[in-house]
Amino acid sequence: MIFERLRLVNFRNYRDVVIPFSPRVNVFVGENGQGKTNLLEAMYLISQGDTFRYGDNSTLINSTNQEALIQALISQKDLHYKLKLGLSKSRKVLTLNEKRVTSTDVKKIFASVVFSPESLASIKEGADHRRELVDELLITFDKRNADLISDFRKTLKTRNKILKNFVEGLADRSLTENLLEALNPQFLRLGADFTHARITALLGLSREFNNAMQYISGNSAVDISVEYLVSDHDAMNFSREEVFFTLQKRLHELHDAELSSGTSLVGPHKHDIVFLYGQKDSRFYCSQGQQRAIILSFKMAQIMYHRKAHGTYPVLMLDDVLSELDKNKRDALITFLHEINTQIFVTTTDFTLPQSFSLDQLSVLQIKDGQILG
Repeated sequence: MIFERLRLVNFRNYRDVVIPFSPRVNVFVGENGQGKTNLLEAMYLISQGDTFRYGDNSTLINSTNQEALIQALISQKDLHYKLKLGLSKSRKVLTLNEKRVTSTDVKKIFASVVFSPESLASIKEGADHRRELVDELLITFDKRNADLISDFRKTLKTRNKILKNFVEGLADRSLTENLLEALNPQFLRLGADFTHARITALLGLSREFNNAMQYISGNSAVDISVEYLVSDHDAMNFSREEVFFTLQKRLHELHDAELSSGTSLVGPHKHDIVFLYGQKDSRFYCSQGQQRAIILSFKMAQIMYHRKAHGTYPVLMLDDVLSELDKNKRDALITFLHEINTQIFVTTTDFTLPQSFSLDQLSVLQIKDGQILG
């Protein structure tokens, strides 16, 4: 997958720019707040259907306008794709080669991996950050997981609406319980499939994960493992049936609590992932540098697994992460980037960073106040 060209109109702080890219390494250089991350966000948004930052549509549109546009020309396996994403404050319209598509559709075609300071902080942040990390991995393992994730989220949204209506007095208890009884079999089936897909992906990545961590740390004795917590119990060895019955039992136990709270308290949206460093919980026993190395290794392992499973590397986007790493980890990551044959995008405030890449196909773009200076 190669981004050949990107056009932004009224997206964040960009008025109307067209940017051609190198098929290998592209470095966006500039001071903070000039729009470097906005370029990565636009590429991720149009190829994955979602942003890796927080905010709604209104934050994506230049404050003086009502609509924004992203266009991209992408090549992959000798095919060319024209992507267009129209944004208004209330909707997104995504087209691929002039045909309307969903975010799930594009996720199954294009693969991107983002390294950001936020992702490197996933261990010490809330469980939602770690779930997002693993859910990005699921599509690497099986493109059909994009449909599974979408179907579960739609069912969860419907279920939460039923519970919310009860709390707000828009439906009585009898109607609410009948609706839940009708929906719960589908909710449990999708929840069990989703949970087991996560567990399967984490188990499948374990070898690459350990290898990457040993590479980054320079220590062949490092041992990394993962626990997948369902109601505070490690479910890494659960079968799909065991997951289903565990969720079913918990749903029964928390029935009244869900009716009181007006939201679903059981399911993969409530699970947690714990990274163990030498069999100890990295949230409490690892330094910040070690925590960053774990997440960096996890994403490197995802890249290597993608290559093994699909024969190609995903596009890599590094949003000012090199400044977050100590010299040894930074040097190890740059060596890794040289060794993989894929398109890479890097943002940095360090104007000397491009010198670290000894590659012919290197493009350096200076960004200032939403303008490309060359």
